[in-house]
Amino acid sequence: MRFGNGPSAIDGAQAKRRLLLSPKLAFLVVSLALGQLGDGLNIFQGIYLVGKGWNEGSVGIALSLMGLTSLVIQPFAGDWVDKTPVDRRVFLSVASLATALSASTILLVRDGNRDHGLIYATKIGEGVASSFIGPCLAALTLATFGPRNFDAVMASNILWGHIGSVLAAVLAGWVSYVMFPNIKLCFLVIGASALVACCFVQFLPQGDPLMGRGFTGKVAMDEHGELEKLESEDSDDFGDDAETPMNSRIDGGEEPVATSYLEVFTDVRSVILCCTGFFFQ
Repeated sequence: MRFGNGPSAIDGAQAKRRLLLSPKLAFLVVSLALGQLGDGLNIFQGIYLVGKGWNEGSVGIALSLMGLTSLVIQPFAGDWVDKTPVDRRVFLSVASLATALSASTILLVRDGNRDHGLIYATKIGEGVASSFIGPCLAALTLATFGPRNFDAVMASNILWGHIGSVLAAVLAGWVSYVMFPNIKLCFLVIGASALVACCFVQFLPQGDPLMGRGFTGKVAMDEHGELEKLESEDSDDFGDDAETPMNSRIDGGEEPVATSYLEVFTDVRSVILCCTGFFFQ
């Protein structure tokens, strides 16, 4: 579903999709599938590599590379997702597929303490790709539901993401048990999860891209998928019609300008928040 910039808000195909799956439910399913991508079943991969003949040090390096790469790349990924004119749903689909493809290369590992370079490189790639998933999902949620409903919907996304992680572990264990001794087939769960995510991403609204960056919007969806006004003024400009454009600030004016990073990081409240997060970790 997409709310366009012009007077025509929803085309026929997208309207039919909305009838099949509500936006909140679409976010729920996508979050569940992305949770199954998780960390690429790192724990299972570590056990599998040990069984292949890898030593503990090599396994430790492999399992750490994804997290370290994601830690470094995610701020830049968030900045890119925030500023890009490209549909964030495209980024989310590509990131999901790239994450699954990188994680699935473990199927190519041969017996013996070798193929280190393949796993190290793909773990770095997996960390880069997965860094875009969280920012894309958060931006799409804010762009669709606005600040009023963002907390509730995002909390639901995170909850179902954790459920997806647990489900991925259960499915991987079940596949390993059923397909033993071909336990490497359990990693196909990752690829299946990425395909499910990509299939249901098309049901996500694009929303108001500028509101997804944190700018003020006038119209957003509530948790039931109905449009609601975010501001009390100009109430006559927006009806209850489903074809009201969500991007309600297209009035010929210039695009708003975001606060600079220097201003953000020199704000006392931002510093306190960052320090709290740092020491909490």
